[in-house]
Amino acid sequence: MVTNPLKYIRRVQPMLVLALLSLPLAAQVSPDADYTNHATQGDYTVRDFQFHDGESLPQLRLHYATWGAPKRNAAGEVTNAVLLLHGTLGAGIDWGHPNPTSPKVHPLLGPGGALDSDEYYVIAPDTIGAGKSSRPSDGLRMKFPHYNLEDIVKAERLLTEHLGAKHVIAVLGASMGGRQTWQWGVQYPEFMDALVPMISSPFPNAGRRGLIDYIPEQIIRTDPEWKGGNYEKNPDSARIADLTYSIFLRTPTWYQQQLPTRADAEKLVQGGSGQHTAPDANDFIYMMELNDEFDAWSQLDRIGCPVLMINMVSDNMVPIELRDAEKTAARLKNATYLEIKEEAEYGHGALGRTANIWGPKLRNWLHEVESHKAPQAKQ
Repeated sequence: MVTNPLKYIRRVQPMLVLALLSLPLAAQVSPDADYTNHATQGDYTVRDFQFHDGESLPQLRLHYATWGAPKRNAAGEVTNAVLLLHGTLGAGIDWGHPNPTSPKVHPLLGPGGALDSDEYYVIAPDTIGAGKSSRPSDGLRMKFPHYNLEDIVKAERLLTEHLGAKHVIAVLGASMGGRQTWQWGVQYPEFMDALVPMISSPFPNAGRRGLIDYIPEQIIRTDPEWKGGNYEKNPDSARIADLTYSIFLRTPTWYQQQLPTRADAEKLVQGGSGQHTAPDANDFIYMMELNDEFDAWSQLDRIGCPVLMINMVSDNMVPIELRDAEKTAARLKNATYLEIKEEAEYGHGALGRTANIWGPKLRNWLHEVESHKAPQAKQ
C-alpha cells in the first residue's frame, strides 16, 4: 500500500551523473557554490575482494569524497551519514560542482540544502570502474573482474562501514546511481532509513534501454582497432560509442537547437565527443555491461523503508510513458513520486538544473522520515 500520495513537480539539466556541472559557469559563481573545494577525499583499499561470479582482486581501491562532519553515538558509530551515488562514468566529487540555477549557494550541500553538510555527513564514493577507484584501464584491461551492481553495492557498504557508518539515514543516487540505490534497497534493506532513487527504474535494462547499453558496446567490440581490449591507442570507436549513448541523454528539441543543420551533425560525429569525452574503451564496455542481471523489481518486497522517486518528464533513458514509477509505487509500503516537468529539453540531464525545485521537497521529506524514526532511535 502506498501511504504517501503520488506527487508531481517539474524542472531539468544535461548530464548522466547529476554532476550538477556547469563548468563554463564555474568562474562566475561564488566560491561557496562550488563544493568541490569543501570536500575531503580519500582512498580505501579492500583486500581480496570477492566478486559475485567468484572472481577476485587482491586489492580493490575505492576512492571517495565526503562533506560535513560525522556525528557519533556512545558506541562511536556515525549517526548522520547519507550515501550519495553518481551516474555512469562519473565520480563522487561531481556532486560538489556548482549548479547553474543556484549561483551563490550549492543547492544540495550548502546551508539549507537538501543534504546540508552542516547537518549530514555525506559520503560520495567513486564506483568500481569509475573516477579514481579501481578500473580495467589501470592495467588489467579485459582481465579485470566483470563486476555488476551487486559488487558495486557490496564495495560501497565496506567503504561506508570503514568510515564509521554501520547504518545510514538515506541512500540517494542518480541514473546509474539510482539503480545502485534500488540495489541497495533489495541487497541490504536494513542498512538505511530511506531510499531516494533519481532518474532511474528498478526494472531490468531491457527493451530500448537494453539497446542503449548494448549497441555502444558493440561499436567498440567490432572495431578491429580495439584488438580484444589490447589496443595501444584508445580506439576512436570509444568516442563514437559515447556519442551514440549520449543521444539518449537529451531530447530531440535540444539537438534541434544545437545542431540546426546536417553539417552541424556531421561535424559533431566526425570530431566531437559525447557525455564522457571519449572514455577508455574497456572502461566503457564494463560500464555498459554492469547492468546485466539487474532486477530490483522482482525483489521489491524486500524494501520496507520509505522511498522517494524523482524522475524527469522528457527522459529518454527512463521514459515516464512506461509508468515504471507508478507500478513500483503500487508495490512499495511507503512511496512518494516526484515527476519534474520544467526544462524538459534537457531530458535525462534535467535533474541537475532542477535541484532548486526538487531539493527543498527532498529536504522536507528526509526530515519527515527522520522525525518518524526518532522515537525508535532512543530505544
